Parts: sequence; C-alpha cells; structure tokens
Amino acid sequence: MDIRTEPARSRSSLAVFAADEAGGSILLGLIFFTLMIMMGGMAVDLMRFEHTRTTLQQTTDRAVLAAAAMNQQLDPQAVVEDYFLKAGLADHLKSVDVVENYNSKSVEITASSVVDPFFMQMLGVTELEAPAASRAEERITDVEISLVLDISGSMDSSNRLINLKPAATEFVDTIFAGAEPGRTTISIIPYSGHVNLGPTLASVFPHTQIQTTSYCMDLPSSTFTSTTVSLSTPLIQASHFDPFASSGTRTPSLFFCPPLAANTVLPMNDNPTTLKARINGLDAGGNTSIDIGMKWGTTFLDPASNGITTSLIAKGAVSAAYADRPLTPGAREVLKVIVLMTDGENTEETVLKTAYRTGLSNIYRRTSDGRLASFHDRASTTSDYYMPDNSSTTRWQTRPFASSTGWTQLSWQEVWRYGSVKYVAQKLFADPLAQSSTTWLNTFRTAASTTTKNTRLQEICAAAKAKNYQVFGIGFEAPVGGQTQIKACATSAAHYFDVTGLEIATAFRSIANQIKHLRLTQ
Repeated sequence: MDIRTEPARSRSSLAVFAADEAGGSILLGLIFFTLMIMMGGMAVDLMRFEHTRTTLQQTTDRAVLAAAAMNQQLDPQAVVEDYFLKAGLADHLKSVDVVENYNSKSVEITASSVVDPFFMQMLGVTELEAPAASRAEERITDVEISLVLDISGSMDSSNRLINLKPAATEFVDTIFAGAEPGRTTISIIPYSGHVNLGPTLASVFPHTQIQTTSYCMDLPSSTFTSTTVSLSTPLIQASHFDPFASSGTRTPSLFFCPPLAANTVLPMNDNPTTLKARINGLDAGGNTSIDIGMKWGTTFLDPASNGITTSLIAKGAVSAAYADRPLTPGAREVLKVIVLMTDGENTEETVLKTAYRTGLSNIYRRTSDGRLASFHDRASTTSDYYMPDNSSTTRWQTRPFASSTGWTQLSWQEVWRYGSVKYVAQKLFADPLAQSSTTWLNTFRTAASTTTKNTRLQEICAAAKAKNYQVFGIGFEAPVGGQTQIKACATSAAHYFDVTGLEIATAFRSIANQIKHLRLTQ
C-alpha cells in the first residue's frame, strides 16, 4: 500500500464538503430572501386591499345615511350614485335598494371593488375583491316629549336662565325641522318649588279651588310611584304663600307656587312659535322640587292620562288632532321622551295644613298701610288685639289698630297673600303669646325633607323607565347632590349631561339629535 497518497485524497474530500456546505447556505439564504420578498409583497397587497375596502365602505356609509334621510328631497338612488361618482367609485356601485313607507325610509347599498395584487399572483391569487354593504333607516315614529325645566331662583345666577332659553328654543326647532305634521308634541313643564298648572289645566282635575293667584296641586308621596295623575281622586290645591321670608311681610319671588302665567305648564303642543314663546317668557324664582316637575312630566306621556287630553281638547287647550294622546305603545309606534334639567337639588317642600288653608282667620289688616294685627283672647284683659309694629307699650289694644274702622278681618288665603309663614308665626303668634316660633311654624305647615323628595324623585324616575320612557338628564352647574339625583334618574349614563355655561346648548342639541337620529343598522 502506498501510504503517501492518503493525505491528498483526504484533502480533496474536505474541499468538496466545504463547497457543498457553502452552496447549501446560499440556497437557504435565497429561499429566506424570496420568502421575505413575498411576505413583504403580500403585506403591500393587503394594505392596498384594506385601503380600497375602507374607502369603499366609508363612501357607502355616507351615501346610505344621506339617501335615507326623511327630509332628503332628492331621489335616494340619485343621491347614492352622486356620492359614488364624486368619490371616483361610480363603477363599483352594485345595487341600491330603497323601501319607502308613510313613516319610514330605508336604503340598502352593496358595492364591490377588485384589487389586482402585485405579489400574491406568485401564489396564484390573481385578484382580491373588496366588498362593502350598508343599510340605514330613518323611521318617523310619533314622538311625545316632556321638557321639564328648572326655573328656581338660582337660575337667575350666572346667566343660567339667559343661556337656557336659546338652548331650549333651538331644541324645539331641531325637533320640528322636517318633522311630519301631526306626529310630534312637546309639553313644557316649568318647575321651582312647585308646578303651576295654570287655570285651564287645573280645572281638569277634581279639586276645591281656594285661591286664584296660582294653580299648583299638593301631591301626596303615594302618587310618585305612578306616572299619571288620577282624574277620579280629588286633589288639594296648594295655598299661595311664602314659606321662606322671615323679615317684612312676604317676598313675592319666594311664593312656593310660581304665580306668573308665563311659568305655567304648556301641555302637548306642536306649534314651535308657541313653544318658544313660552320658553322665552320663563321667569326664575323660588326653591327646587325636581320630583314634582318629573311627576308632571311623566303624566303627559302616560296613556292613562288620555282623559286629561280629552278635557283639554274640550277647553281648546290641545288640538283635536291629538285626541288619542298620550299614545299607547303597540297601537302606534311612539317614542316617549323626558328631558329633565336642573341647576340645583331638591329642597324642603312646605305644605300648609288644612285648618290654615281656608276660612276666617284671627288676623286683621289695616287698609291704609297694609299692617297686620292678630287677635288672642286673653282672660285677664279686654286688650286682645296685638299689633307687632307698634311700640311695646301700645301693641295690645281693645280694637284692631285702636280703631273701629279702616281695617278688615282676613281669610287665611288673604293672610298668606300678605304675610309670609315665618313672619306670621313669629310676629303674630309666637311673640304675643311668648311661645316658640318653631312651634307655630309646625302648627301651620308640614315639610317634606330633601331626603323624602329625593326618594320620591327616584320612585317616579323608576316608574318612567319601567315604561320605556327615554329619560335625558341635564345637570346645569348643579351641586353634587343634584347631579347625583339627575344622573340616577336618566335612562343610562349616556343619557346624562353635566354642563356649564354655554354648554347647555350642546346638551340640548345632542339630545335633539339623538331623538331624530339615523341609525346605521348594518
């Protein structure tokens, strides 16, 4: 054996192996490089596809919304075709399906675009189809709205009432813009410490009229679980009185029932001019009873209140076209909405006791200057007439104002017209009898606390939501307590608006648009 040839043969084998290994690495590198190019190319193709699909879908969505609008005067097909033409996608529109009924319009569009891939053809994919489809429907349902607006005294602060009026009037315009006549009504329910129904609406309900200056009704707590007010159970007319002022005789702006005719309820109206005039005439004053405002707001939505409508039509206060309102859901498609706004929170509600609502009082009034005196039968003397405005030595006299004429004995209704409850309790009863003014306050009136009124508010809100009334709440620069109550009352968190200043207009605008919304259903 020639051992000198072995090393040469071994070196040759190693060289061949090295060459094979190098070739394999290059080939593997080429394979990975090709895959990277293909993957990158596929990404480019897919990005082009997604861009085309998105553009097509967005054009489809915009076109279907514009074409389905009930106030769109142009032919729906022409509207869709114009959108696609201006987007440079006219060739991609496949079908337009329009269905129009007396109270609705729906438009359905299908479109498609083919994208030729640059790189995916290497995998045998010669085209990518980008489909788009959309359907929109606007349905004119019958709409019943209760606009429950806070007009308490604090609304005069920080331009709140000034800012509310244009916001609420714009709301009215938006709701009625393009609305089919006879399908939408709005009731305006202003509230402060109470809700003044006005003489016509008040006359619908069985009650004993005790005064003609204001027309509020004292509602017992038991009524706040129901969304209507009974026409068979007699109501109690609230007295016209000032429970707040303690100095002087009374403060007109603090009467518990807002007396101005401009602050009375306007029920079920479809005239934007009339509605806006009522809003612009609102005047602020008094305390805050959100629960009472909400109670009357639900009343004008509950089908059980149809008897109220019938009576109002007979009195010329509501159009005969709305004889079937409030509508019964199911009989006709109807959307019932409450917009509840406050800048405050519930405050104590004062109610005069029955014995001090009517009848002849023991209080006298001097005609010349309006001063008051009270009679108290004192066993030890005949000087039984007490005049708080006299000097300490002449306050007790044998006749009112030490005179046989020039004065009148007042009814209790007249007493509260001329003197606040606190003034009468302190000056005409507690002082002459050397007793506590709190004792006499509690003799004259009862009071529902803020806690009680919050409970009543949530009860009536729950009753409204159980009947599927859409409750929108607006806290307009309201304190935390008011915000909490209104937010809890609203149908959902999305139905609540916490606003300040001119943002009140944005809240009303948003609510109006939600009521009139076009829903993209596909």
